[in-house]
Amino acid sequence: SPTTAPATAPPPVGPTTTIEFAETNHDFGKVKAPEKVRHTFKFKNTGKEPLIISSAKPSCGCTVPKWPQEPIAPGKTGEIQVEFDSKGKSGPTSKNVTVTANTDPPQTMLYFKADIQGEPTTGGAPQGH
Repeated sequence: SPTTAPATAPPPVGPTTTIEFAETNHDFGKVKAPEKVRHTFKFKNTGKEPLIISSAKPSCGCTVPKWPQEPIAPGKTGEIQVEFDSKGKSGPTSKNVTVTANTDPPQTMLYFKADIQGEPTTGGAPQGH
């Protein structure tokens, strides 16, 4: 069966539950381009219904989220892993991932930021001006 989801996944129909993230903000700190960095956002189903995450949509193509495809039982925990590719970027950057699930409200935003040390364009650091 095809697993391609529509561009904007509708929230799952049916009963809603509640989700609680250990954190919704992560700072990678200094990242040297073109390094790929990963962070795991841990969450818990704090409601009374199985939690179904229909999508985790990144704000740009440099971010790849992975989320559980199976329902998370009430009281159980899960995680969303986010991989960020800093290739070709430099300076402070912040991105987000929109998590859509059978929660009220249906969307939760996860944010992360990094201070990207750009790839050196010359053999070494420029000396003076």
